[in-house]
Amino acid sequence: MTYSVLVFDGGSGRFGVGVVSGSVAVGSRVPLGRGGLGVVVTQGYTNPLLSRYILEYLDRGYDAEEALDRALAGDPDPRYRQVGVLTAGYGVAMYTGEYVPMVRGGLYRGDCMCIGNLLSSDDVLSSMLSACNRFSSLEDRILKALEAGSRAGGDARGDRSSAILIYGDHPIFKGYDKLLDLRVDYSMNPVKDLMELYEIYREAYRV
Repeated sequence: MTYSVLVFDGGSGRFGVGVVSGSVAVGSRVPLGRGGLGVVVTQGYTNPLLSRYILEYLDRGYDAEEALDRALAGDPDPRYRQVGVLTAGYGVAMYTGEYVPMVRGGLYRGDCMCIGNLLSSDDVLSSMLSACNRFSSLEDRILKALEAGSRAGGDARGDRSSAILIYGDHPIFKGYDKLLDLRVDYSMNPVKDLMELYEIYREAYRV
């Protein structure tokens, strides 16, 4: 169904998340974040409200595990959900319900989390985590992790959509925290297309 990478860049204080799925328009419902707080993915049989609730609980001072538990307590059937939460100062949390399709799992090391379900093999997540920790820039870490996951087999149904989002302090517009939001809503090679789209964006905006 979906595989995701969540990253915190301690040097800049920015958070990033990248997602790929065999479904259409994964970026419209799976990833969400808030600058200075963290990033969340809600996948499996997605309940997009979970990410909003988790971020609100984090903002109220709950740690990642508590925020996740409280959000899931209000879900009509959490057995179908898979959730990853990465924060700075509030910890990390992962949850995979019993009805989320195999192959499924989650890995975390340092400041990078990889989580997925309906994967072609366990190699998808391990390849992503390895790639994430080989690069320095936040954007490269996310994109290279997605590329590694795709090369390892990706979604068992085939990859069809992708997205990358970055959250942090905007250099001009204070209070606006979404620094990057690029999506490929349908493609036979969504990771390659996302990487090409990012290069176009970087050249256009001289990032």
